[in-house]
Amino acid sequence: MNRHFKQLLTPLLFLVLSGTIVNISSGQYSRGNSPYSRFGFGDLKGSMFTPNASMSGALSSTYRSYWDVNLTNPASLGKLRFTSFQLGIDYQHSELSEKNTGETAQADNGNLSYISLAFPITKSWEVMRDTLRRGVPVQWGMAFSLTPYTYVGYDVAITREVSSVPDVRFNYTGEGAKYRVNWSNGFTYKGISAGANIGLLFGKTSYSTSIDFQDSTHALAFDDLLIVDENGVGFIWDVGLQYEYVFKNKKGLTSSDPNYNIDNKLTVAVYAGGVSDIITSSNQQYTRNSAYHGIDTIQNIKDVQGVLSMPVKIGGGVSFGKELGLIVGLSYETELWSMFRRDGVEDPNLTNSHRVALGMQIIPDFTDYSSYFNRIRYRAGIHYGLDPRAVSPDGQRYQLMDYGLSVGAGFPMRPPKAKTILGFVNLGFDVGYLGHPELIGDVYFRVNLGFSLNSSGWFNKSKFR
Repeated sequence: MNRHFKQLLTPLLFLVLSGTIVNISSGQYSRGNSPYSRFGFGDLKGSMFTPNASMSGALSSTYRSYWDVNLTNPASLGKLRFTSFQLGIDYQHSELSEKNTGETAQADNGNLSYISLAFPITKSWEVMRDTLRRGVPVQWGMAFSLTPYTYVGYDVAITREVSSVPDVRFNYTGEGAKYRVNWSNGFTYKGISAGANIGLLFGKTSYSTSIDFQDSTHALAFDDLLIVDENGVGFIWDVGLQYEYVFKNKKGLTSSDPNYNIDNKLTVAVYAGGVSDIITSSNQQYTRNSAYHGIDTIQNIKDVQGVLSMPVKIGGGVSFGKELGLIVGLSYETELWSMFRRDGVEDPNLTNSHRVALGMQIIPDFTDYSSYFNRIRYRAGIHYGLDPRAVSPDGQRYQLMDYGLSVGAGFPMRPPKAKTILGFVNLGFDVGYLGHPELIGDVYFRVNLGFSLNSSGWFNKSKFR
């Protein structure tokens, strides 16, 4: 094994393990109230980091950078030139409203959204410049990351009449999360890039359903409580391709010239991903309680084994422009949740999802060190999609809609005497809608904050003369 790779392996594994332990022990559960997370697989979080999220994911398939990681399409790692440590957090405020009852509610939630460490393994740009060295100019980038895959967090109460018995209260609660630990690799040769993510999907969710008789004439009736705790483990994967066509600068200017512009590039990309069957183990407890008889355990089962058959996703996109100027992108993704099965049984609340996004990033003048605002990365995007969850409260099926607007900025950190950028502070804001006009509508406002630290010297072997 290459000595350089051995030097990288120990600190990286330590980082991933530490991040996993810290994330779980500090509270892995969502504390907000998202009613729709009761259905299907919960609220899917995706794999976009803050820079891409600020463009509504419009460049999720084509985004490639010297400094940032694009986990959605691992082929982008072939562009990486600097070691990149990235950390993201988010906060979301939701205004919930239901059409039939006119009731409204508010919910707040905040979580760690990603942690990642990426670095270039080979340096193709040095091979191409050095006439004394021979080798194929293949650029190889690698990353380790920890991201949430899905969240469950809801507390819903419904009071209705059952078989002429009035005021029966049904209370549904759930909390938990599933996470993915990822190992990513991307390779670039000339204008073609390919990459893959291989990871472990794991996590725990807890569900409870209680039935209480509120009417005084049934004070001695039995109240039921069902609690299910479920752990799940599976393997997750993504593969991606990118092709970049460069429109050469015909003026022949160098980067030292004040009129120099980075070449326009057309990038086309596709990616696909999926999850192996998730093996689940659950504990189920069913109890009854009444004022006269007390608590009676009807059922208490441990280690119930199950299997979740997961969907496949396919996406792609195109972008055009200058990486350090104006770049515009369009992306599309579909996920085949109609394939989902729980122990071989189809979920009636899941169907295929679709998402399309359009966005852009602009840097007014990255060479202008007299004006900091000209070197900021300004971002914006819009998206529209159909969520995989479909609800049928009155016999008619309603598929949830998800659409919104995103804006953000990337603030470069470069000390006055530094030769390269130290990193970025990425800030993004999302305003959107999740739900259906005939059901519960969730108008949300989300703040995404990301930190990126970059260096060209991390993990380099010391040289002695």
